[in-house]
Amino acid sequence: MLTRLLTYWQRVRESLWALPLLIVLCAGGLAFIALNASYSNPSILVLFGGSNAQAPDFLSSLMTAMINMATLAVSITMVVLTLAAQQLGPRLIRSFMSNRQTQMSLGLFIGTVVYLLLVLRSAYGNQKIVPNIAVTGGTFLVLLSLIALLLFVHHLARSIVADNVVERVGQQLDRDIRRLCPDESDHITEATEIDRKGAAVVINNGGYVQAIDHPAIAAAAEKADVRVSLNLRAGHHIVAGVVAAYVTPKSRLTDEVKAAIQNAVLTGSERTTVQDLEYAARHLVEVALRALSPGINDVFTALAVINRLALSLRLMMRRGTPQSQWTDSNGHIRVVAPVSSFEGVTDAAFNQIRQNADGKAAVLIRMAESIGMLLQQADDAHRPALEKHLQLVLDAGNRDIPEKADLKDLEESVRQARAEIGEARA
Repeated sequence: MLTRLLTYWQRVRESLWALPLLIVLCAGGLAFIALNASYSNPSILVLFGGSNAQAPDFLSSLMTAMINMATLAVSITMVVLTLAAQQLGPRLIRSFMSNRQTQMSLGLFIGTVVYLLLVLRSAYGNQKIVPNIAVTGGTFLVLLSLIALLLFVHHLARSIVADNVVERVGQQLDRDIRRLCPDESDHITEATEIDRKGAAVVINNGGYVQAIDHPAIAAAAEKADVRVSLNLRAGHHIVAGVVAAYVTPKSRLTDEVKAAIQNAVLTGSERTTVQDLEYAARHLVEVALRALSPGINDVFTALAVINRLALSLRLMMRRGTPQSQWTDSNGHIRVVAPVSSFEGVTDAAFNQIRQNADGKAAVLIRMAESIGMLLQQADDAHRPALEKHLQLVLDAGNRDIPEKADLKDLEESVRQARAEIGEARA
């Protein structure tokens, strides 16, 4: 259940409507409170001092200005999202949509319009009391919106700078690593090999596996006294009818266990980062691939992505292995599942960038240097994956770099990285 809620929460958090809608509701409540507050007109300069007839006209002017401001903010947001999709990749749109400053700014603009509309509705026809507190509150919200508009434009201008995008997406990757990988002091047993001799359970839905509710499967497995070996993980694309898991012993497979497995596998039309570290890394990789495309040809952004990926991979090396086994209350293993390993995340981080470097010596040299820095701190579990990519970078350079001097620089970087292996082992 927690996994399902986390998936739904991520959808809400990445939406451009949830927080603005909450602010709009708060604005409606504020209008109700302001209209029912004391309407006495003390000699306070900040309060609205107009007459009953002047209040609607003043509120109308404020609401017209706010509607224009809100329209401008939405238009600017759409332009920024379009530019981001073209230059940085459409999958990064969710990163822009989930930004709290963007959501709060749009919510403030629309909420102010709603507040003014409700106050204006009550001001018309009211010949007895001047809603000075409510009108003054609307004036304050408009002034606040003007300041927010300035900060909002500044934020949007910075948000499409490649280095800022790389850092923001990298921080999200780091948060996913900390959430999915335990502390290095925690011991998580490596997943055992999938037992394919058990009873096969097929999945009824197709699409991307967004998340799997492993505790729910473990609870059903404990009740039936069986062991479940999952055949898929978050990030896999499946079609209806594929084998989702194997249950041993076969004779104890019940309809309850089968239903628990099928209901626990959450599928959708797109991948998510709820349990998929490789997809989180590919968000950064997509920025590098766009930068290396012939139409953009921005090597500096690709180098920035490689630098940020190295920071995230170093963090993953310092964390424990993602949980791959779930036990019951007696310590018996009930669920075994494949996980996003360090090798898999490293492949997702480096493979496509190397394949699309197209003989760009600067990119390959920087990859070799980054791998060398990681090798300084790698242990025996992480070192093979890094050594594999170091060799692949050298092979790509020998194949694609025509300039001998550039190739020599790459070979020197690889030599220094391999020297770090010897020092780390010594």
